[in-house]
Amino acid sequence: QTLKHHKNQFEHYKNKWDWHNANSRLPTVSWPTNIPDDDFISGLKVDFQYCKRRKNDADSNEKYCQDIQFRIASYMLLEHDEEVQREALVMIRKLAETGHPEGICAYATCLNDGRGGLEINPKAAVSWWMNACEKYDHIQSSYELGVAFYTGEGVPEDEAIAVEYFRRAADCGHAGASYMLGDCLLDGIGVARDRGEALEWLVTSAELGHRGARSRVLAVLQMDKTKSYGIFTDSSRQSLLSAKKQTKQRRYTSTAFEQGKKRDGLEGQYSDRPVTLERRFTIGGGARNPHVLGRRKSIVDESRFDQ
Repeated sequence: QTLKHHKNQFEHYKNKWDWHNANSRLPTVSWPTNIPDDDFISGLKVDFQYCKRRKNDADSNEKYCQDIQFRIASYMLLEHDEEVQREALVMIRKLAETGHPEGICAYATCLNDGRGGLEINPKAAVSWWMNACEKYDHIQSSYELGVAFYTGEGVPEDEAIAVEYFRRAADCGHAGASYMLGDCLLDGIGVARDRGEALEWLVTSAELGHRGARSRVLAVLQMDKTKSYGIFTDSSRQSLLSAKKQTKQRRYTSTAFEQGKKRDGLEGQYSDRPVTLERRFTIGGGARNPHVLGRRKSIVDESRFDQ
């Protein structure tokens, strides 16, 4: 019934999500969501100077000042100057150590990616994300933990736990987590395969503005069981029929989409982008298989682009 419902909505989705329809272009969102632009950063720095003059760090302005510090540090982390990044890292770590949820998640990300001069340390990153998730129900940290268990980076791979964290963040309206949960359900990764529920989550992600999810939903709904798609399961070029038949896939790194303005400029390309998807019953090995791990990282990248 669910599949039938969404197939009946195909033309509606296609028209609603058409890139040429200006009303379909929801603002591109990524985490952190409140990084200031070049015109606004100077005003924040002035406010932060007043914050630093406070005699009592635990006064009524504590959260306001911490949030300003976080936004300034997030802006500085995007700078190419390594000294500026190191200064930003000091600010982020101070926030993390004082229990600022966004700061904890950001510091964990720096550890995971080796930002600000840090050595890459996924295990330590997971520990900080766990802290933010369990103590503060931090949504982005739940998503990051899902990614960690999905890829086996910093923790032993556990698909079922990954799905739990993706679902936890998806239930809170996280577009990337909704995309990942839908993907796992579609192919039975860490959860019983359920195309109906998978489509529900992919549509949820699409309605939140995730353009990769929009392409994914339309491709799945167009699948023709009487038609041959070669080595792929459908026209989306997302699901391989056999692990032995590999094709070179275009890879998209997060650096290509680091800034929202750049992502918006590439909007029209989403419908043509292949998204790789593993078939566990033909490939096997989970993230221990390098081919599977590569595909999983590609899927994670897809989920991050439109958060």
